[in-house]
Amino acid sequence: MQAISVYEIGGLFDYDNVVLENKSSSEERELNGTQEVFRTEMFVNETNGNYTRCSFALDEEFKIRARVLNTDVTAVVIKTTYEGYYNTTDGTLTVFANKVSADNICAFVSNQFNLNYNKKIFNLETIMEEASDVRKTQFRNVRIQTLSGSSLNGSRVNQTELYDLMYQNGELSTIAVTYPINNVEISFSVSTSGSIVMFSNIENNEILTLIEEIFLY
Repeated sequence: MQAISVYEIGGLFDYDNVVLENKSSSEERELNGTQEVFRTEMFVNETNGNYTRCSFALDEEFKIRARVLNTDVTAVVIKTTYEGYYNTTDGTLTVFANKVSADNICAFVSNQFNLNYNKKIFNLETIMEEASDVRKTQFRNVRIQTLSGSSLNGSRVNQTELYDLMYQNGELSTIAVTYPINNVEISFSVSTSGSIVMFSNIENNEILTLIEEIFLY
């Protein structure tokens, strides 16, 4: 599985003025009673079509109970590398990372290049209409006392009476679908918070093609 977040530029912006280059920043945080330096680094790689691939190396806190050099610790610093893609035509930033790390990367890019990014929120209902199958739907704030669950699983669950009942008495929050791209069925989930989880094992350029299509919704 691959978690993905997409960020779009807010307001009018001249993308031609953005020159991507290697960047880094650091900050000190207290960890295990001492000051640790957390670094974030961005490395600009090749441009292919409308996308410039970037690598991001983040120092991240990892919660763990352990002993290091005869000292008990509750967390360690790990360096994790993620990939992101900058769309040179509209400034869209697509980050292949978990939600927290992706948000941190977006904030880093925003600060370094003076950009104003907003998380892309997709239209779940339109995606379901275009999907070849809807395998799961999840609702929040369901106001039905006789139901203990808030999700539906199966095939074409959005065409069931129970879906209609939950839709009328709750808020649709997440869907999992299969979607046709280039004659291939791709499985993924997307939430109202904008988070995407890719279940199919496909190349990054194919994921970008999918995102370009659902970005219209």
